Amino acid sequence: MRMLSRFETLQHSLKYKLLLLTVLPLLLTALGFAVMAGYWTTSYTDRQLYMKVSADLSVAQGTLNILQREQLDSLIQLANGYEFRTNLLKAYRQGVQNQLQEVRQSRKLDFLRFITAAQLEASEEATLHRQRDTLKKGESITGLSVLPADELESIQSGLSQQAKILLIDTPYAELTDRSIEDRAMLLRTLYPVFNDFNQLIGILDAGVIFNRNTNVVDMIRDLVYGQGSLPEGGIGTVTLFLDDVRISTNVPQSTPEAILGKTLSVNDRAIGTRVSQAVKDHVLRQGNKWLNRAFVVNDWYISAYQPLLDIDNQKIGMIYTGFNEAPFNRIYFKTLIESSVMIGFIMLFSGALVFQRGRLLLQPLTQLHDAVQAVRRGNMEQRIGSLETSDELADLAIEFDKMLDLLEERDYQIRKANDELEATVEQRTRSLKRRTEALKQHIKLLKNTRRQLLDKEKLAVLGELTAGIAHEINNPAAVILGSIDLLTDELGAAAEPAQAEIDMIIQQVYRIRSLINNLLQYSRPGTYVDSHAVQNINTVCDDTLLLVRHALDKQHVSVDLDYQATTLVEFNTQQIQQVLVNLILNAAHATQGPGKILVSTQDWTEENETKGVCISVTDFGHGISNHHLRQVFDPFFTTKESGTGLGLSVSHGIIQRHSGKFNVQSKEGQGSCFTICLPEHYTPTNSQDDSVSELLDGLAQAERTNRRAIRGA
Repeated sequence: MRMLSRFETLQHSLKYKLLLLTVLPLLLTALGFAVMAGYWTTSYTDRQLYMKVSADLSVAQGTLNILQREQLDSLIQLANGYEFRTNLLKAYRQGVQNQLQEVRQSRKLDFLRFITAAQLEASEEATLHRQRDTLKKGESITGLSVLPADELESIQSGLSQQAKILLIDTPYAELTDRSIEDRAMLLRTLYPVFNDFNQLIGILDAGVIFNRNTNVVDMIRDLVYGQGSLPEGGIGTVTLFLDDVRISTNVPQSTPEAILGKTLSVNDRAIGTRVSQAVKDHVLRQGNKWLNRAFVVNDWYISAYQPLLDIDNQKIGMIYTGFNEAPFNRIYFKTLIESSVMIGFIMLFSGALVFQRGRLLLQPLTQLHDAVQAVRRGNMEQRIGSLETSDELADLAIEFDKMLDLLEERDYQIRKANDELEATVEQRTRSLKRRTEALKQHIKLLKNTRRQLLDKEKLAVLGELTAGIAHEINNPAAVILGSIDLLTDELGAAAEPAQAEIDMIIQQVYRIRSLINNLLQYSRPGTYVDSHAVQNINTVCDDTLLLVRHALDKQHVSVDLDYQATTLVEFNTQQIQQVLVNLILNAAHATQGPGKILVSTQDWTEENETKGVCISVTDFGHGISNHHLRQVFDPFFTTKESGTGLGLSVSHGIIQRHSGKFNVQSKEGQGSCFTICLPEHYTPTNSQDDSVSELLDGLAQAERTNRRAIRGA
């Protein structure tokens, strides 16, 4: 808070406004210079870096072309040599093999062989088959080629093993299920050899396999990234790709900083890693040149990629040159920091100079400002006094002191009148507060009393009605039970086929009696005598569904069950069944036609303590409005044309006597969910007398408070 107040003071200070007015143009100029310098540096540096890496790629591609030409020249020199041609004409095979071996070793070729014209005609090797007509015309073929493992073995035993590369999972690379690259990319030359009569004798076939061969990429790297070509920490790299797999590279497997000054072995190189999917799509699939930054194995590099074409002019891979961008980023940020520090130093010096000169210029105004602030804080005795100047500020100070004298006198009179008024208002306010609180208590208690009296009146009517109904129903029920007993005795063994139906009739008659007793108890809770037992609520739910199955099937309503309750609870079975029957039938009626309802059970837990079980009955019907939701448990309230309004009211009373909870949630158009929670141990309660007693005590207390408030006023 103090810092905020200080900041607001600075905002309204004239000397700081003058300082801001002086420094702001310098700040804007410095900011513009910094932005332009950063833009120029970034733009120029990026352009130069991409120009360099593009030139490096051209050098690498040119080096490959030179190697192709050198390989072709070696075969031309061999084919035109006197000794070689003499050995061919004399069919001196050992002499030919010796010369081939000598040239292969001197030129560091992976293979060099002579294929006779007859062998060429019979060969099934794909490359020789495609180029057969070209070779017969006397045209040599040189360039890149990709050979599978079986063709490598047919050329020379062991070449397929030399070319095999294990693939390594690489960030940003395209997903693949391959684990081994067994094809080989090679620089291959086919040179036809003719006799003096211009007849084809055979062809010379030479090749250098690039898989796991580091000589070519290291030679190109040393050529384009020699000492001093990159800043400290910079690493220049060159890579040959077969499809998207690095088969020859000097990109390190670990971070560039970890290999500075170290000679890379084959295991240190990222052979077997794969290029990022973005580069593969741009270069291999679209055939475009990549000139941008790219993620290479484990770091970001300024990169250039270009597709490689084989002797059949098909894309078979890529050639890459690049260098890590981290050293250039460090140089760039170092330059920005140094420029920012210099600009900040200039701004600080300029601000201090302006601030120092402004203080001397505005010293009289500071005295005037201090006096005003003192008066604002309540110090009416503060005065400016005489100033050392004789300008308009001095006249202003004299007039200001006179105004303070007059203001101090007026302030004294106002404070005196205000104290008197506050005392009167405070006394009146206390009296009004006491009366208001008493009135609120009266209104609240009167509302509660009115609601309780209405419920009592309804219950009284219900009690008279229930007593008459109970007498009229119990007599026929007794006759039914007696008749059933008589029929059973008369029929004897013949009644066994219908014993289940007889038992059902007896059970339902007893259930009728229980319902009548419950109605009597609802209207006369003080005379209640209960029977209860510990049971599984899931079993009771299943038994209840059997009782209402006919009504549900008639309405084409299905029931989904979700039993998760495991706690055994103590309750009156017939009464809880009565509640569940009422809820299930209400849910079926709310469904309004074919549909389904959900009956679920779960353990009742509060604060990680199991208190009992909860049973929920959910329908997906029209729902209950908020206005009606507050009245669903009131006696005789119903929205059905043929309803009595007693079902939920009686059920609510049963759950209350079981010391349970009865909740309802509903949304119009989405359905309703009624949930009853039963405690683990049965403790019957009757809270109506207690609530009435509390209500009367509350009314008496409110009346005493009202009298005290009136006397105090």
